[in-house]
Amino acid sequence: MGRLDNKTAIIIGGTSGLGEATSKKFAEEGARVAVVGLEEEKGEAIVKEIRKAKGEAVFVQMDVTDRESVQNGINKTVEQFGTVDVLYNGAGVHDAYKNVVETDEDTFDKLMNVNVKGPYLAANAAVPIFLENGKGTIINIGSQSTFVAGAGGNTYVTSKHAVHGFTKQLAYDFGSKGIKANLIAPGFIDTPMTKGIDDERLKDIPAGRAGKPEEIAAAAVFLASDESDYMQGAELKVDGGWTVGR
Repeated sequence: MGRLDNKTAIIIGGTSGLGEATSKKFAEEGARVAVVGLEEEKGEAIVKEIRKAKGEAVFVQMDVTDRESVQNGINKTVEQFGTVDVLYNGAGVHDAYKNVVETDEDTFDKLMNVNVKGPYLAANAAVPIFLENGKGTIINIGSQSTFVAGAGGNTYVTSKHAVHGFTKQLAYDFGSKGIKANLIAPGFIDTPMTKGIDDERLKDIPAGRAGKPEEIAAAAVFLASDESDYMQGAELKVDGGWTVGR
């Protein structure tokens, strides 16, 4: 018996980094998984791995900034698996630590569209299904930048603070209707997104190392499982203790 048996999860940002690890871990725990991303080749490769391990998965191509694409992705998941029980909003882009003067409008719009509008569009499409089912789970991926400045630039920090507020409002609006919404705030994790970023910060992390994608995936399994049903609007920091000294 897996902790996510009989649940269908849509993992947005599921084709690399944290999302890839989460897609595989969810399938291992018994979930039917829609691996969502833009790159079909990478997505299908992950689906193949999951199926080889006797899991259930399908690749769903989606542009998280486009309403029609998001709705089509949700619809495809329902057509494949019958419903959606868990929405994992994990797509995100970084701004290379640019301050407000260095940030051009296109960069600002891109980050806000992916990091903030994306979770909104996905929740907007998935929550009606949850309401019909009388139960559902939303997991939003934040960051150290959800709480403090300095872990990103002007726009990244702004976007991750926005996702924090969005998560709390989802819990406030829908918690009484069987829908739980919580946020995972990863620290410095060894993923493609952090490649090339100075890891000098490791000296400030009590754990003394970067995190592993699988450690974020384990936290996501807990939040997706029935074990966390009394958690609403919570922020789960998985950062090796980095923020305790800030």
